[in-house]
Amino acid sequence: MINLNNILVPTDCSELSKEATKYAIKFAKQFQAKLTLLLVTPTEPLAVLNDYGYFSPELHQKLVLESTKRAEAELSEFWDSVTDPEVQCKLINAKGDPFTEIIRYAKENETDIIIMGTHGHTGIKHILMGSVAEKVVRYSPQPVLTVKDKDYQFDVDDKIEEVDA
Repeated sequence: MINLNNILVPTDCSELSKEATKYAIKFAKQFQAKLTLLLVTPTEPLAVLNDYGYFSPELHQKLVLESTKRAEAELSEFWDSVTDPEVQCKLINAKGDPFTEIIRYAKENETDIIIMGTHGHTGIKHILMGSVAEKVVRYSPQPVLTVKDKDYQFDVDDKIEEVDA
């Protein structure tokens, strides 16, 4: 029997992340598991440089602090939009590369399953970057449940006709 104690939901606070979080809430209730939402933001905030091409350490620190506060508020607001009174959730805002931080957090916190939304990159962008979800699925030692956009439809008949043509 599968026993889930710790569920990790990486999020970018998008609508698709909400769908993945709703799945995770159902799993958390079913298995009486702990739920963690993880938002990963860039290590360095984007900033406009001054006339000399740099900004002071004080300004840099202020920008980092503001970026952190903004991310924490966004994550809290996101959870409030999907929350279930029967489920407690830990909200984590990490800094760094999303893929790396998701895998690191999952390993360090004995996560049993990762539940996350997919993102459909296509064309050259997909070839160059891939998607965070794709990398997590490929390299995670834990099982990963990916949730597709509910409007996503793959019509097998259309694809078969294209191949036959």
